[in-house]
Amino acid sequence: MADDTTTDGTTSVLDTGMANVLDALVAIMQNATRPDVLDVQRLLLQRLAYQGDVFPSRIPTPANITEVGGYLNLLESLGQQDMRVSAVASALGIAAPPPNSVSLTGVVPVGFIDFANDRPPGPAQASIPITISVRADFQASLLTALNTLHASGCQLPLRAPRAVLPANQPGATAVSLDRSAVMAALGRSLEVFPGTVLVDPAVDALAIARLETPATSPIQLVARELDGGTLVPDASWIAKRASLTSVADDPPTNRQYLAVAPIMESAGWYQPEAIEAPVSLASPGSLVDFENRTGLIAGETTLGEELQLLYTPSSIARSAFSLVTAWVWDGSDFVPPGGS
Repeated sequence: MADDTTTDGTTSVLDTGMANVLDALVAIMQNATRPDVLDVQRLLLQRLAYQGDVFPSRIPTPANITEVGGYLNLLESLGQQDMRVSAVASALGIAAPPPNSVSLTGVVPVGFIDFANDRPPGPAQASIPITISVRADFQASLLTALNTLHASGCQLPLRAPRAVLPANQPGATAVSLDRSAVMAALGRSLEVFPGTVLVDPAVDALAIARLETPATSPIQLVARELDGGTLVPDASWIAKRASLTSVADDPPTNRQYLAVAPIMESAGWYQPEAIEAPVSLASPGSLVDFENRTGLIAGETTLGEELQLLYTPSSIARSAFSLVTAWVWDGSDFVPPGGS
């Protein structure tokens, strides 16, 4: 086996290789986004706090096996079994069990992570959150969609409905599922941030508009090129402008608008099939909403399976959803098994 030391004080190949491995591990941990990896970060920091190379021991290095045995016997007599196991593991060069029962019992397979939000210039910018919480397994595809919009000089400020489990009511024997609350709790809902659409189509980052011709062109959610470039072609659009009580059409104007729906659909985020037109700023319609159904299999996926990806068993047990974990996805909603 190659020696890891040299006589001239230079770093050995083995030392260099170990340093490279540690550097790669640190890079992975620093760039982690999965909740389970983030929890491992926490565990490693807790374990490091118990290691002698972080807080050096006052006891000199044992001179022989007899002294090692003395320390082990002392720990056993003091009832410090966890510390005794750690000492033996350290002597053998293996990982000891986590101290003080520190473990990954709170880790969920997927969970939520913070995701950088778009904050285009305009009156609403100060209100737009810097980050939004999204499901970890949706992060990569959503980032790809947003990068596609960014490549054309567009932005899509979003808001994620708060992903919470409704509390279980004492004595409850049944529950009526609100579909929107379920999809929000499952991290499958997003919406355009208010104030970035329908206010002033000339300056808003987004608009609800239709092409002037043909006259039968449907209204759609579009993003305006904001960087002064020419990546998005000019076209004559009729955009909607809303007030607190009504909606009106602006006159046809040449604008650089990019359709948002096809880009978001490529990432698994779809607008409702039944389009609802905006009626006011407070009621902007359905084109500002997105839903992700990827992975939901009709007649197979249960609500309990979905919840377990995101929440701990104890959290689910304390929620109103604990009564309906056996409900099954039917293609549009979670329903009682067998349709009963």
